[in-house]
Order: sequence, then structure tokens, then C-alpha cells
Amino acid sequence: MAAGILPSSSRLPASLTTIIAAIAVALFLLWGGIAGLLHLVELFERKHVIALGAYTTLVAGLVMGLVLFNSHERQKEHQRVLQDQMTAFSKRLSDLSERLISQLAEKADLTASEFEIRANLQTERANHENTRRQLAETEREKGQTRATLDRERKSRLAYQEATDRKLDERFAQQDERQLAIRDFLDVHQRAVQGILKRLASVQDDITKANIKAGEIASSQTKLLSQVTAARAVSDVNAQQIEALARSQAALYDDLVRTMAQVDSLYSWKKK
Repeated sequence: MAAGILPSSSRLPASLTTIIAAIAVALFLLWGGIAGLLHLVELFERKHVIALGAYTTLVAGLVMGLVLFNSHERQKEHQRVLQDQMTAFSKRLSDLSERLISQLAEKADLTASEFEIRANLQTERANHENTRRQLAETEREKGQTRATLDRERKSRLAYQEATDRKLDERFAQQDERQLAIRDFLDVHQRAVQGILKRLASVQDDITKANIKAGEIASSQTKLLSQVTAARAVSDVNAQQIEALARSQAALYDDLVRTMAQVDSLYSWKKK
């Protein structure tokens, strides 16, 4: 198409120059004829006007003929250029048609592949949506499980704190009871030690009394006053022994009660 247009664009200035030159020559001839007629003729007559009109008509006819000829040539040139352009356009159109057909065939192949890819993409999107929904459901279940675990942990902590408080209170009570028992045992131990000391002193007295009784038994020949005194001492010793026996029985009862209390405390602590 560009090759067909370039000759026309290169010839147009030449034809235009020819037309301008023809018009200029026609004007020159026209005014030259008018000037010559004015110099030759002083008074215009009818024949002079007719001659001027004929001359003007001739010049105008020549110019118009030249213009029409030039226009005809330009039209022929345009037709030839148009024919060349149509030929080039037809050739280019056929090339474009072939390329379009090949592109359509490629596009058909690509369309089939694209349909397959789109189907796979839709399947992947559906799987992705299902996965996202499953993840959202899992997150929701995880949140519920976390909330349940938090509630259970709080309840366990509250129960543990309550249990710890109860155990602390119970241990404090047990410590207080153990301290009381220990104090009680210390008091009883001191009492038992005092009783044992008294028993030792009484035993010494009994030993001394026995010695004295032996001495009294071996010395039957002594005075009756000494026998009476010895009997009095024996009576006193018997009373002391009886009092000591009663105190030992009371001490034994106290020890039995103390051991029973200690056993009950140990059995309660084991529970």
C-alpha cells in the first residue's frame, strides 16, 4: 500500500505546477491580448468585443482543456494507484487471513488447553475453598477447645487453691495438735520422772527399812522400846509403801490414758 501511494504523492506536485503554469500563461495571454487590443484599437467596436470574447474563450478553453486533461491523467493515475493499492491490500488481506486462520487454529488449541487449565483451576479453587473452610472449622474448634481448657484449668486452679487452703489449715491444726501433744507428753514425762525419783527414794527407804528390819530381827534381845520403835517405823514404811503403790497405780492409769490419746492421734493423722 505504501509503495502504491508513494508515486502518486511524487507526481502530484508536478501536475499542480503544470496547472499553475497553464493558468499563469492563460492570464498572461489574456491580458497580453487585451493590452495589444487596447494599443491597436482606440475605440471599441462590436467586432472588437466579439474578437476579445473569442480570444478569451479560446484561452479559457485551452486552460480548461489542459486542466481537464490533467484531471483525467490524475484520475487515471489515481485508478492505477488504487488498483495497485487494492492488489496490495488483497495480498495483504490474504496473508492476514492465512495468519488469522493459523492464529485461530492455535487459539482453538490454546482454548482447549485453557478450558482444561480453567477446569483444573476451578477444581483447585474448590479444593482451596474446602481447605479454607476446614481450616476455619478447625480454628473454631481449636478456639472452643482452648476456651474449654481455660475453663477447666481455672476450675482446677480454684479447686487446687481451695484444697491447698484446706490442707494448710489441716496441717496447721495438726501442727497445733502435735505441739499440744508434745507439751502434754513433756509434762507427763516430767511427772513420770518425778514419780520415778520418788519411787527411787521410796525404794531406798524400803531398802533401809528392810535393813533395819533385819537388824531388828537379828537383835531380838534388844529392848522392847527398840522393838516398838522398829514396829512404828515399819508401820510408817508400810503406809509409805501403800501410798507409793497408790501413786504408781494412778501414774499407770495416767500413762494408759496418755498412750490411748497418742494412739488415737496417730490413727487420726494416718487417716
